[in-house]
Amino acid sequence: MKRFILILFSLFLITAANAQVSAYWSYQQRDNGDGTIDLIFNADIEKTWYMYNADLIPNGPLPTTFEIKGNNGFVAVGKLRDNMKAKTKMDDAFGVEVKIFEERGSFVQTIRRTDAGSFKVEGILTFQTCNGSECLMDELDVVFNIPAGEVAEYTEEEMIPISAGDGESTSGGSDKGATEGLLVFLLIAFAAGLGGVFTPCVFPMIPMTVSFFIGGTGAKKAGIIKGLIFGLSVTLIYTMVGVVVALFQSTDATDFMGTHWIPNFLFAALFITFAISFLGAFEITLPTGLANKADAQADKGGYIASFFVAFAMVIVSFSCTGPFVGSILAAAVTGGLALKPILGMFAFGLAFSLPFVIFSFFPSLMKKMPKSGGWLNVVKVVFAFILIAFALKYLYTVDAYFGWGILNRAIFISIWIVIAILLGMYLLGKITTSHDSKVESVGVSRIIFAIASFAFAVYLIPGLFGAPLASLSGLLPPPDQSTMVISGSATGAASSATSTEPSTGLCSEAKYATAKNRAPHGLNSYYDIKEAIECAKEQNKPLLLSFKAVTCSACKVMEATVWSDPAVLDILQNKVVLVSLYVDDRTELPLEEQVTSVVDGKLKNTLGRKYRDYQLSRFGVASQPYYVLVDHNEQVLIKPIGESSLTEFLAFLNGGIEAFNRQL
Repeated sequence: MKRFILILFSLFLITAANAQVSAYWSYQQRDNGDGTIDLIFNADIEKTWYMYNADLIPNGPLPTTFEIKGNNGFVAVGKLRDNMKAKTKMDDAFGVEVKIFEERGSFVQTIRRTDAGSFKVEGILTFQTCNGSECLMDELDVVFNIPAGEVAEYTEEEMIPISAGDGESTSGGSDKGATEGLLVFLLIAFAAGLGGVFTPCVFPMIPMTVSFFIGGTGAKKAGIIKGLIFGLSVTLIYTMVGVVVALFQSTDATDFMGTHWIPNFLFAALFITFAISFLGAFEITLPTGLANKADAQADKGGYIASFFVAFAMVIVSFSCTGPFVGSILAAAVTGGLALKPILGMFAFGLAFSLPFVIFSFFPSLMKKMPKSGGWLNVVKVVFAFILIAFALKYLYTVDAYFGWGILNRAIFISIWIVIAILLGMYLLGKITTSHDSKVESVGVSRIIFAIASFAFAVYLIPGLFGAPLASLSGLLPPPDQSTMVISGSATGAASSATSTEPSTGLCSEAKYATAKNRAPHGLNSYYDIKEAIECAKEQNKPLLLSFKAVTCSACKVMEATVWSDPAVLDILQNKVVLVSLYVDDRTELPLEEQVTSVVDGKLKNTLGRKYRDYQLSRFGVASQPYYVLVDHNEQVLIKPIGESSLTEFLAFLNGGIEAFNRQL
């Protein structure tokens, strides 16, 4: 009967919120006989849905929690924890590994008696469920009636609250988007491994290495086995590098890597250093002692020697493969997936060793290989230009972190244009490095790549005059006041409307507005929810909460490819009150505006931390971009949306505005 009433009550609440039923709850209590009582929460989860466990993951989903009201007659021992084994999966919405329950979940909260009489334990059970395409967050009022019992005596040490255990986990599947993102990353890592083969440090060593495989007894079978051992060894060595990186990785670390200036500055310095080395200024090598020891072991021959040949190859080729490895690891540690460095290095090592293994199977193919020569140095110099271009991305993150505004969009694009032009001139032989051979004639391949380089430079030029350059929006700084706007464009029209008066269309000057966080396309925006609500009431419009980050590539892609559409711009400018909520804004809040999180109990003393906590606690989502249309009471008008297509985003905006108008 109790469960039936609970289900009816839950259905009433969910129907009122226009949501779906995703889980049904039942409750138990167990006296442990030592003065402690376990409060047990059992969830029957609907098929296709899953529920997050009790672990709090930074920048992750809303965990299942039980917030106790009062403590008359008892004290809580630790927090709500899992009461059964949870499954681990990669969550696409948050880009992190999470623990979930499918079909059935169970949680336990332990309390300790401080009174022998009967008492009630009242609290709010908060949980989030998802089905791969949508997520629901719900709260339930729960009451446990605890009968009278004995109070046990405890020493001071024994009264220390028990922390929630981690429990075992099993490997689970991944969402479609995460799988696709990981697949692209692995393909890039694999391509980088193949690219590493065609460098001056590696390519000339292929004949010598293969001759080791087929030497000695001369038996084809022995050569194949040696080649396989070599390939597996190279793959293993690079994979172990990924394992070392993964051991020091966490969700806090990935957030730090992606936004803090120190790792981004180090990545930029690494790329620039290798680029200068590739241009011929100096050579970067690992200690020669390692290579000498590996060579000594390889000279002993046999199958085991194949491993040391592989080890020597990895060491000797470091000066050329280092940038590839560094790029993959830099992308991996900011990707949110703990296994990403391991998988990336595995793919790199596999591709790097693949040509050697193939030649060990078919030695005759070596006769068709191109001869070593000056073209290898050309490959090296081309990589140098590419490394310098990508180093700017990390330098921009450093600039954005401090809010300097030095490396703005115009300067960034200008440098890329110069790099593309210089690369094209180099490919045509108009400029050379000290290590280049004299260019007597330009081959077809160099002409094709030179044309591509010059074409890329031409493609970038409109970006100096307000063009969104949508295909590169994830790499470039967002449009700002540094761009020279061409009148007549959609972006230009919006920008000109507000270039002289940033607060036009707003009810008052926007609090916390700076040049750094100005809304794109010249749109008017507030940066404080309370202030925006007052204006929304005055203008009788709904509010669009735009959760974003200065360093969020997906946010820039959305604003460049979707927000730039005239229909979207019209809605954002005239039919809603836009609220830009930067979750990485480090503006210190006055004491009266600081809040204590209901999720982790910590004080949120900056604007960004406050918005990040608001997004997580209010909507159960921590990823950006994230868009929510709410009314003047902050009630959600339509299902929130993240990164999406133009059609989906327009449907979201129009649906929310229609829901708001129906309230009038």
